[in-house]
Amino acid sequence: MDQQKLQLFLDLTETLNYTETAERNYMTQGNVSKKISALEKELQVPLFDRSSRQIQLTEEGQLLLPDIRRIVDGYRNLAGTLTEYQEKKERVLTVHTIPTMPNYLGFDLLTTFLKQHPEIHLNLKESEAMALGDFEIEKNTIYFFRSLKKDRDKNYVYTEKDRFVAVLPENHRLAKSETIALDALAEEPFLILGLAELSYYSVEELCREAGFVPNITYQGTRIDLILRMIEEGLGISLIMEKSLGNSLPDQLVIRKIEPTKESFLNFYLSETADAPAAIEFLRFLQLNHSDVE
Repeated sequence: MDQQKLQLFLDLTETLNYTETAERNYMTQGNVSKKISALEKELQVPLFDRSSRQIQLTEEGQLLLPDIRRIVDGYRNLAGTLTEYQEKKERVLTVHTIPTMPNYLGFDLLTTFLKQHPEIHLNLKESEAMALGDFEIEKNTIYFFRSLKKDRDKNYVYTEKDRFVAVLPENHRLAKSETIALDALAEEPFLILGLAELSYYSVEELCREAGFVPNITYQGTRIDLILRMIEEGLGISLIMEKSLGNSLPDQLVIRKIEPTKESFLNFYLSETADAPAAIEFLRFLQLNHSDVE
């Protein structure tokens, strides 16, 4: 039903004057009359009695007035809700990321962008050991993730690379070696951050390439818990080096391993994205970050 017709009806019930209603709605008197007549035809009842110089609501008009008022008010609320939602959507940047993002350049880029755009609000979602193939892509979500390759697509922005290292107690028998042959750790209990079976982040795959199957005694998503377990002598871990940040306790050491595996950190946004905040952030990344090692 035409909302303008309903609004004109409500206005005319207040003024009871076509000329005044036309002026209030920036229309001609003839157009107001046509729309009211069209509404009456649509409802199949007369809404106004025009038999005298002063028009009056008919009984049918009086009967329908509360319902029409509710319809118009409801439409206004609906339009307001949609407008508010759209404004909010345009100002919200949703980023799906690994919890250790603050230890990477990607976090610095994100915070710089948000400082330049205080009108944009951040909605952060976390998934440890995240790969794009592990869940359904949401078109207006920015993804910060690891990959075994450096993607060159225009919707990918590569930020940096990382590599597996060994984290050991400082009193471990191999702690004095700068680089450790991975097969020298074959008998150790492994404490794994994230999901070991993911191919791009797989400690198990890396160990198999070195000639042994790792004894994985724990895997979880809290890096602080894993580091504490290593402190307590419960095992060692292979972790992406930069994900450690500055959180390594004094009782632990980081050592290079051979062989190792590199991962590449990327931002990604779907080509079908239409949310202004997400598109603006992708442009910011493309303009403000050069592809360097």
